[in-house]
Amino acid sequence: MGDDIARTRFGLLDVLQLFSGLIILNAILSYTFTSSTVWGYDNTRYVDPAYIMFIIKGSPMKYFTPEMLKTETELSGRLLLSINKKIFDVTRNREMYDSKYVSSRYSTFIGNDCTRMYINGCFKDINQCTWDLRNIGYDDKWVNKTVLHWEEFYRKNLGYWQVGYLDIGDEKDYEIPKKCLNGMKYPRI
Repeated sequence: MGDDIARTRFGLLDVLQLFSGLIILNAILSYTFTSSTVWGYDNTRYVDPAYIMFIIKGSPMKYFTPEMLKTETELSGRLLLSINKKIFDVTRNREMYDSKYVSSRYSTFIGNDCTRMYINGCFKDINQCTWDLRNIGYDDKWVNKTVLHWEEFYRKNLGYWQVGYLDIGDEKDYEIPKKCLNGMKYPRI
């Protein structure tokens, strides 16, 4: 009788077994309803170890020069791009951005800020891959709206996250890019 009374208390092992059982049950239910063990979040930043470490470290935003951005991408293997001088990690979508993949369409963007290309659609002219929107040749209001659209696209995408800012120094140190008005047009936003 004394053994029955002593056994009614939960120990640490009991709590661990209960917790493990709930995790397994959650995975089974998730797979049943979504064909994914993590409720469809398996292709998002929330299960990316690099993002988890980024959050644990307190989401430290770094400042990169254009040279540092290229070097960081080459050294770390992470796929970083900049839009409107904000740097995003797009590693979760290697097939789209990594030049090692045949399906890669946007490898030019990696290690660069190609905001100008997003606006004028001149993807074949590498000189258009710049943050510099001076002499763009389009209505400023539309340009600003389009830039914000693309920035929001990267910010809201569950696979990407912002890791820093691009520090270009003094804008006057850069030559003004030539106009390109014959690029692929993005629908008006």
